[in-house]
Amino acid sequence: MGKKYTDLRDIPWVEKYRPKHLNEIISQTMTIQSLKSFVEKETLPHLIFAGPAGTGKTSTAISLINDFLQTKEGKIPQDCMLEKNASDEVRMGKLDQIKNFVFHGGITNVSYKFVVLDEADNIPKAVQSAFRRIIEMAPPNVKFIFMCNFVEKIIDPILSRCAIFRFYPLPRQGFDKNIKHIAKSEEIEVSKEILDAIYYITLGDMRLAINLFQMIVALHEDETLQNVTISPDVIYEISGFLTPKTLNDLFKNCISLNYIKTIKIVNNLQGFSSRGLFRQIMTKILESDISFPLRERILTIIAEYDYRLTLEADPQIQINGFFADLISILKERK
Repeated sequence: MGKKYTDLRDIPWVEKYRPKHLNEIISQTMTIQSLKSFVEKETLPHLIFAGPAGTGKTSTAISLINDFLQTKEGKIPQDCMLEKNASDEVRMGKLDQIKNFVFHGGITNVSYKFVVLDEADNIPKAVQSAFRRIIEMAPPNVKFIFMCNFVEKIIDPILSRCAIFRFYPLPRQGFDKNIKHIAKSEEIEVSKEILDAIYYITLGDMRLAINLFQMIVALHEDETLQNVTISPDVIYEISGFLTPKTLNDLFKNCISLNYIKTIKIVNNLQGFSSRGLFRQIMTKILESDISFPLRERILTIIAEYDYRLTLEADPQIQINGFFADLISILKERK
């Protein structure tokens, strides 16, 4: 029998199951090996962790600091680490707190201090230039760890002063291992269909996957979880994605050039993600037997309509226009 999960909302699972040491991190093998080598040699350069969201950049930074400082129970002293996000005052060029942390020893005399800066690629280049000067003048025991999605947005003077490590979405094997570990710890049965649905939606974004998994369990928190059958369709629906059956029906009508039925299906949908729909259609196109150059033209219009959504265009108008263009292109197959 599974346990009644009464404290589900007390601790987010992304924090509850966040790795605290490098040997607990799944995947990113070459990066972890290199960082372990730094720990063994007790030497560390400034670092840049680059990669998509949910690939373990923050977890790796915290684990590295824990291992380097040999902290007990994974608790990093406040005077050893300053963690900032580029969306706050850092982006505005207010660097006084960082300067004080870097250049003033404070009451205690710590061996190493770390400045962890998330979303560093969102910092304007003028402010990045100020960071360059801080890095140059920082004491040897102060190390910077920059985390970003796009390393190309970091200026060259910072890049040249850091060791760059690239992070990638978790492969399916590591993804399944992590979700199964959480399920076992929480005494929850998880099927291959559930894993397939979560991986399809998250594309290896582990943070998103864990949050989604916890959300699914939250729907059944008053039940004995090992005796509950969670439908994969529920996972698609709460994520704003079309269920496989609905997606297949939609695509079938597109291939049949039936615009009226296609739009009818779309108009009957509720709570779906417009950009998620484009991603699902793109996947179907890539899996289909549609050949060049029609496939490339379809992928181009998907990109165009997706871009319009980022500019806050009306989703309903864009979706209707997209399917009109899609069916117009598919007519050329005849």
